[in-house]
Amino acid sequence: MVKWISHRGESIDAPENSLAAFKLSMERKTDGMECDVHLTTDGKVVVCHDSNTLRTGSAFLPVEGSSYDELQQIHISGALEEIYPDEKIPLLSETFQFLGKDREYYIELKGSDLALVPAVKAVVEASGVDFKQIVFISFSEAMIKEMKLAMPRCRALWLNSLIRDYGRVTPAELVAKLKELGVDGIDANANPETDAELIKAVHDAGMIYAVWTIDNPYQADHFIRLGVDAVTSNRAARLKARAESFSGK
Repeated sequence: MVKWISHRGESIDAPENSLAAFKLSMERKTDGMECDVHLTTDGKVVVCHDSNTLRTGSAFLPVEGSSYDELQQIHISGALEEIYPDEKIPLLSETFQFLGKDREYYIELKGSDLALVPAVKAVVEASGVDFKQIVFISFSEAMIKEMKLAMPRCRALWLNSLIRDYGRVTPAELVAKLKELGVDGIDANANPETDAELIKAVHDAGMIYAVWTIDNPYQADHFIRLGVDAVTSNRAARLKARAESFSGK
């Protein structure tokens, strides 16, 4: 059964990567949530997608070039400020309260500073969550390899757009690359070149094939038929409810 992962929380209805969005994902009982993390100048692990706050914040600051206290001066409510007037960039540690017992947490490691790895490890260990719930993801090969080595009991997936970023790849080449990285599978862009043979090869190697970011229900149907393990979506709860209604659950 495919798992539905809330992209930056239920970001269709709450500011992305906010505590409100993660809370909605828990309340709506999606199968998990996804976030993006950076390391601040004072060693705090914060949740924000971009390298700066220009797109989502009330003022401009470089995330990795600022302290946590400086970032707390930024509001990230954006177009949803009337509903969520005071959302701010959260610490990763604050988000675990909305994970729940049986849900998965996809944590994307941003940037290239490998100091993020031990910092994230410390936060996850201090949270007390079951390591089986944690799925690390990163576009950086060095980062995802290091994170898997640091926390081998957690799953790690290589983020990639495949055709766009990696070049046209055969099933054998993809499996070989994943084994070279020492990861548990791939979290790939939902591009039209993906086929069942590629996904089957990953599964036959005992690995995971997840896709992002799908909001269109018909596109979701296509990738479910191909056999993906998880779909990351800004509207994961709605897609999950739709899929369950079709399956009779």
